[in-house]
Amino acid sequence: MPQGGTKKKVGELIPDARVSFTDLLQFDGMRCEHWFMRLSCGGRAGGWIPLTSDTRENDVIIRGRIAGSQDPVTDLVFAFVGTVDWRGGRSLMAHMQYFRRGYDTGLLFGSHLIQEGQKIQAKGNFLVMGGCRNIWI
Repeated sequence: MPQGGTKKKVGELIPDARVSFTDLLQFDGMRCEHWFMRLSCGGRAGGWIPLTSDTRENDVIIRGRIAGSQDPVTDLVFAFVGTVDWRGGRSLMAHMQYFRRGYDTGLLFGSHLIQEGQKIQAKGNFLVMGGCRNIWI
């Protein structure tokens, strides 16, 4: 596929990625230093599922959820909420990936966060960081 076509498709994911980010911030089970995933099937987004800190175990969980879905998975979102290296410093962030069936490239995005007591909120702008290869759906 031509380079321009890929970029256009990735850009089409931005509105739904923003919705996923907003949904994550409203998720009662969200906590720092943790990975989460969410599957969408038939136009309906499922709930956020906590993952582990073990990438091999997560790979098994993710592939099992995709294979076990009654309807084909149309969208898949991964989110890490925690402290990440950002431009030479460390920052509390939501670092997320959004994949859609039929798109070769997913969207890498996120936002800086602030934590006030138990509540985690966005701080600053929604950041589009780039694309990433869709190996999942």
